[in-house]
Amino acid sequence: MKLSETQISWFRLRRSGLVKPFASPDAAASALVGVQAQILPAAALAIWNRTRGLSYPKFDSLLYEKRSLVKLWGQRGTLHIYSRDEWPLICGALAGQRIWWERQGEQNSGSREAYTATVARVAELLRQRGTMGRSDLRASGLDLDDTDFSSWGGIFAALVQRGYACHAGQDGNEGQFAHREYWLPDLEWNPPAHDAANIELTRRYLHAYGPATRQDLQYWRGAKAADACRWLAALKNEIAEVSVGGKPMLALQSDLDALGEKPPARSEWPVRLLYRFDPLLLGLKDKAWIVDTPHYKRVFRIAGHIEGTLLERGRVAGTWRYDRKDSGLAMSLFSFSPLSARVRAAVEENAKRVAQFFELPLTDLRDT
Repeated sequence: MKLSETQISWFRLRRSGLVKPFASPDAAASALVGVQAQILPAAALAIWNRTRGLSYPKFDSLLYEKRSLVKLWGQRGTLHIYSRDEWPLICGALAGQRIWWERQGEQNSGSREAYTATVARVAELLRQRGTMGRSDLRASGLDLDDTDFSSWGGIFAALVQRGYACHAGQDGNEGQFAHREYWLPDLEWNPPAHDAANIELTRRYLHAYGPATRQDLQYWRGAKAADACRWLAALKNEIAEVSVGGKPMLALQSDLDALGEKPPARSEWPVRLLYRFDPLLLGLKDKAWIVDTPHYKRVFRIAGHIEGTLLERGRVAGTWRYDRKDSGLAMSLFSFSPLSARVRAAVEENAKRVAQFFELPLTDLRDT
């Protein structure tokens, strides 16, 4: 099956919820297989762009009060927002994947067994208290290494990795963590086996971000090549090979009809202001499908940072940032080329909606 780049762009936008919104924030997080949350407002804006009626206070409530969303370290070892019901799936997928903090802890403790026992003691302390921060852990008297208290993860990253804990918001300037049984006492805890969980994630990945290559899957998941090959091989009866501009890629057979649909006229494509680390820009290793090579470094910056982007007809047409103050939201747009009147009007409308998301007035919109 031969596909044009325009066809796959249209398919990915639809599957990303940027054409027809998802029914709810947790449905969006589920369909996207998590939303990166190194910057929490960025994750909130990613979900807002794909749903209706969401504001930042409502997002905060879903995460910390209603708890239909949960914040965990996930694929690629980065913070993500997931649907609460998929916590067991994510835990199963990450099980046995030893993170840096765990390897460091084993080295400091002298053995894997000793570190596992330490994690178990901290997990029990967290279960007894319900929630806890790093200052509480320091005051507990447990024999721990300084690296265990690191604000980048430490032993709390190991607790999340093993399904004991999730992020529970801030107490002042300090992040808090909650024990799973305290935070979601009614959550059925049934993590699937490692490979079974990752095969399911692979299926969902192709459904949301395909067509893709093995290298794309490996990049998105943060996995080894051998593991990605094994998970794809397990789905061989569900996968078809397609050609995109002469390049072989993989797609689910069930998605072939949707992939083959004719994209609409340019005026019917959505114009979106996607914020930093948006899932659409993280789905595939090769970024040429969404950003022109001359502009690559304006979007994908040093140290892994990804700018907010202006999306027009499925491609990045510029970047943007905002400055949020109590008095309002000021926005700066850095377009790659002059914008048409239609796109400019859509940007202005989107900018107002971004300000409304933060429950603020838009005080400035500057194209520099």
